[in-house]
Amino acid sequence: MKNLQFSTVIANRRKEMGLKQDQVAQYIGVSRAAVSKWEKGLSYPDITLLPKLATYFNISIDALLGYEPQMTKERIGKTYAYLTKRFSEQAFEEVQKEIEQLLAEYYSCFPFVLKMAQLYLNYHPQASDQEQVLNRILELSERVKEYSGDHLLVNEAVMFEAYVKLAQGKPAEVLEILGENVYVELGADQLIATAHQMLGDVKKAKEILQVSHYQHVITTIGTAAESLHLEVLGEAHFDEIVHRMQEMIRLFQVEQLNANTALVFYLKAAMGYAMQNRTEKALEMIECYCHTCYRLEFPLRLQGDSYFYLLSDWIEDKIQMCGQAPRDDLSIKKDLVKTMANNPAFESLYEHPMYKSLMSNLKHHLQIEEEM
Repeated sequence: MKNLQFSTVIANRRKEMGLKQDQVAQYIGVSRAAVSKWEKGLSYPDITLLPKLATYFNISIDALLGYEPQMTKERIGKTYAYLTKRFSEQAFEEVQKEIEQLLAEYYSCFPFVLKMAQLYLNYHPQASDQEQVLNRILELSERVKEYSGDHLLVNEAVMFEAYVKLAQGKPAEVLEILGENVYVELGADQLIATAHQMLGDVKKAKEILQVSHYQHVITTIGTAAESLHLEVLGEAHFDEIVHRMQEMIRLFQVEQLNANTALVFYLKAAMGYAMQNRTEKALEMIECYCHTCYRLEFPLRLQGDSYFYLLSDWIEDKIQMCGQAPRDDLSIKKDLVKTMANNPAFESLYEHPMYKSLMSNLKHHLQIEEEM
């Protein structure tokens, strides 16, 4: 009965219509005390009374019960995967109709609502009216923030809002949402792990620390990648960033653990070297990018390894998509090629024999034959 909001609905509807409990009781043929218990959630009316109550309040029985259908995590994942495949087969607007129909039914299933916001965020470049889709993402994120009551979902919704504001070219609003400075991390993960250990749950303590360790590794490389274009004028420091992050990628086997993190780093490094007119270095990073692509196994999934041996369980338990990629395979493969082959930063390399060979091999390996 947890998805029913009957007590809230009947109380609110009665007050909206300016009725007293006695009036409702007299019409239905029950005591005022019975109506009072309904509104307090202490009991429910006999099922035979529901049509009469719905008619009295001029609403449907579903609306009277406050029925709010929910999706399981597994179904959310399957629905998301189905819709990503649809985006590879149909026009954006056709798939959008399906999404909006599902949202109309599951608008109070906040994990699903947030997943649809993420889906729109990943595919909005395909829309004929991108601004309308971006605004829809803001609407969905705002709904999750206002009504979900789940701080994890709220935090994710806030990040989606920030991504949208960046896409809309509104950096000042990003700072309003996220703040203007980085804050000191106070080590909550270690405290949580210690508390679990003191309670005798050693496996949970290990999982907390492994997940924290993993996320810090990925974040460190991602942050360094974003810093590269700000350090282009200082070649020595630029080289040091690349050297240290390549060592981290090698040491933690990031190409296998979280390939996207490695790919983004190689891309940003190659773009920086191209801006510095250091052709050999740029081609070296492009080659690293391509070799990482060659090792990808589709469909892509996040998972642990022998070092982060508890990570897979955490991904299955905590991440709604259970580690599956946020877009369909074909779209991912096309973007892996397009990011390199159609990147203006590499215009000076377009006629270089090694660059042309790498792009040709990449297209062949990913089975992308069309001109990008």
